[in-house]
Amino acid sequence: MNIENPNISPMNIREKKFWKFWLVMFIFTLGLFAVIYRLFSIQIINADKYKNIAKKQHESKVPLSSQRGKIYDRYGRLIASNLETVSIAVDPNLIKNPIKLAQIMQDDLEIPRDKTLKKIKSAKGSFVWIARGIFPEKVQRIKDLREKGVIILNEPRRIYHYGLVCSQVVGFTDIDNNGLSGIELKLDSILKGKSGYMIMNRDGIGRLRPAADLPLIPPIDGNSVKLTIDIEFQRIVEYELKKGVESADAEAGTVIAIEPSSGEILAMATYPTFDPHQRTDKNQGNMRMRALTDTYEPGSTFKIITAAAAMEEKLVTEDDKFNGYGGTMKFKSFTIRDVHGLGVVTFREAMEHSSNIIMSNVANMIPDYTFYKYLRDFGFGIRSGIDFPGEAPGRLPKPEEYNAGSKRYMGHGYGLTVTPLQLTNAYSTIANNGVLMKPYLVKSIFNLQGNSIYEAKPEQVRRVISESTAQRLNDLLKGVVNKGTGKTVRVDNLQVCGKTGTSQQVVDGVYSKSNYNASFAGFFPAENPKVAMIVVLDRPRSSIYGGAVSGPIFRNIALRWASVSDEIKSGNLLEFAKIDTLKLDVPDEFTIPNLIGKSKKEAMNIASIAGFKIIASDKSDGIVLYQTPMSNTKSSKNIPIEIKLDTDKISTSDTTNSEKPNLIGLPLRYALSILNSKSLKSKVIGRGLVRRQYWEKSKTDSLICIIECY
Repeated sequence: MNIENPNISPMNIREKKFWKFWLVMFIFTLGLFAVIYRLFSIQIINADKYKNIAKKQHESKVPLSSQRGKIYDRYGRLIASNLETVSIAVDPNLIKNPIKLAQIMQDDLEIPRDKTLKKIKSAKGSFVWIARGIFPEKVQRIKDLREKGVIILNEPRRIYHYGLVCSQVVGFTDIDNNGLSGIELKLDSILKGKSGYMIMNRDGIGRLRPAADLPLIPPIDGNSVKLTIDIEFQRIVEYELKKGVESADAEAGTVIAIEPSSGEILAMATYPTFDPHQRTDKNQGNMRMRALTDTYEPGSTFKIITAAAAMEEKLVTEDDKFNGYGGTMKFKSFTIRDVHGLGVVTFREAMEHSSNIIMSNVANMIPDYTFYKYLRDFGFGIRSGIDFPGEAPGRLPKPEEYNAGSKRYMGHGYGLTVTPLQLTNAYSTIANNGVLMKPYLVKSIFNLQGNSIYEAKPEQVRRVISESTAQRLNDLLKGVVNKGTGKTVRVDNLQVCGKTGTSQQVVDGVYSKSNYNASFAGFFPAENPKVAMIVVLDRPRSSIYGGAVSGPIFRNIALRWASVSDEIKSGNLLEFAKIDTLKLDVPDEFTIPNLIGKSKKEAMNIASIAGFKIIASDKSDGIVLYQTPMSNTKSSKNIPIEIKLDTDKISTSDTTNSEKPNLIGLPLRYALSILNSKSLKSKVIGRGLVRRQYWEKSKTDSLICIIECY
C-alpha cells in the first residue's frame, strides 16, 4: 500500500533536486576556473620559471675550455704548452651511487672517499667538480661505471717543458688556466682566449647527448707569445746562480742579462726558484722576480754612474789626481772609509780600486740638479715600463732633500735604492754608446694560424751621455777587471767590462754589520757588447765582497755563454781550442719529449721545436712505437732520439678519420685518446701497448672497442 505524504508536493521534490544540481554545478565551475587559472599561471604568468625547471631536468650546460696560447723563447723553442687531460663533475640531483664513485676515486685517483662525498652532498647546484686535470687512462673505471649524473669532460692542462728553468719569468696558471704570475699573468687575456659552452640533452638514464638544435658557443683559443728570453742562456744562468748562491752560503741571488743594442731581456732569474708543476705555500716567496720587485742600495757598482756624470760634464778626466787620505776621510759628523787605503792616485786608479772617498768627492763636485738629472736619465727612481708585473721604481732623493752628505754617499752607492733591472739597464746604456733602451720581454704575439698580431721593436728612450764618454767609461771598466777589484772575472781572450759592489743592508733602520749585498755588474765583449748583466747575492756568508762571490758567477756565465754563442764566436774573440780544457759541463737537464704514437712527421716537428735530433729506424712514414731515450727523462741535446717506426700503422691524426681506428701497437694512453676524440667507448684489459682489439655492440647498439694490452 502506497501511502503518500500530503505535505510533500511534486514541486517541492523538484526544487530540492534542482538545488543539489546547482551546488554540483557551482563546485564543478569553481574547480574548472581553478584549473584554468593554474594553467594560465603555469603557461603565461610563470612560463619562464617552469621552462627553466624543465630545462634543468632535460638539458645541461657543459663548459668548453679554450686552449691557452703557447709560450716560446726568442728562437721558437717551446717553453709552455697544454696537455689534454680529463676532468670529472657530478650532477648531485641525478647520481644514484655516490659511495661507489667515491671509492673508485680513492682507489684510482688517490682522492679521499670522504672528500668526494662531502663535495657531492654540499653541492647547491646541478654541477660540481670532483677532480680536475686527470690523465685519461686513470678514469676508465669511472667511465665503465656508467653512473647516472657523472660528467666527464676533456680539459687542457698547462705544462712547462723546462720545469724550474725560467719559471719565475713565465709564471704559472691555476686549474682553470687563469694566469697567476709572470708572463702568464701579465698577458693572461691574450693567452687565455675565451671559454665556450654547449647545451646537451639528458636522456632517461641521465646520460648527456648532443643535439643539433641546442646552442653551441665554441671556445676561442688564445694567442701564442714569443719571448726575448734565450732559454739556453737562461739555463746556464740558473745553473751558475744556484751553484754560486750555495757556494757563498747566501740567502738568495739574482741575475739579469740584457742585449744592450735592443733592450731585449736575454735571461732573468732568482734563486731559490720554484717548480710550476708542484707549487706549495712554502715556496710562494720564491715565485717573485727579485730583479724587478726588490730594491737595494747598490754600493760600488753605482760608481760608474757618478763617473759618467762627472766625465760628461768635463769635471774630471781619467788622469786627474785625487787624494784617498789613506783610507779614512772625515767631514762634519760623517766618516767615509775605504777597504784598501789609497794615497794620491789618478781617477782611473780610484775606479780600479773602488775608492769610496774619491768617488764621494767627485760626486760632491757635481751641481745638485745636474747630478739628479743624470741619475734620472739613467733610469733611477722611475719604472722602466718593462712588460712584466710587479716592477718597483726604487727611491732617488730629490735635490731639495739633500743634506751635507747626500751626494757624497750617493756617489758610491748609498742613500738611494735601485732594482737589479735598473742598474743592469744603466750598464747597458754605457755598452750601447750612451743610449738608454727600454727593456722588454715580449718579442711577438701571434694567433693559431701563425699570423703576427704584435711585433716588438727596440725603443730608444734617450741619449744619456755622449758616445765618446761611453767609450771612456768602457775603458775604465776594463781596468777594473784587468787590474782592480774585478780580477776574479777575467776570462782569457774575452774582455769583460765591469764593476764590483758591496753594500750594507739596512736592518731595523740601521746599517747591519753582518748583512750585505754582494754584486758584480758589467758587459761583454768589450769591443762589441752583446750582453749587459748583473749578479747580486743577498747576505752571502763565505765572503761579503762582490769580487769574491758574485764575480766568479758572472765569469762562469760569460765563459760558458761565449763558448756556445754564435754571435760571440763570429767575432773571433775566443780561442776555442782552449775551452776544451775547461770544465764546461753544463748539466743535462733537458726533458725528452714523448713521441710514441705520433707520425714520423709529427715526431720530427716536436723534436725540432724541443731542440733534439731524430734518428729513425725506417726512411718511410709510420707511427713511433718506441723511442730511446724514453720520454720525461733528462738528456743532453747532443744525444739524438732514436725512434722505431711501425710502417704498417697509420698515424694518430689519420686514424681519427676512420670509423674504427686501428690501435694495435699504440700505447694505451694514445689509443684511448683516439677513441675519446671519436666519442667511442672502450673496455681495457691489461696495461701497456695494444696487442689486440675487437669490437662489440652494447645494449644500446653503440660500438665498444675491446682493447687487450701487454
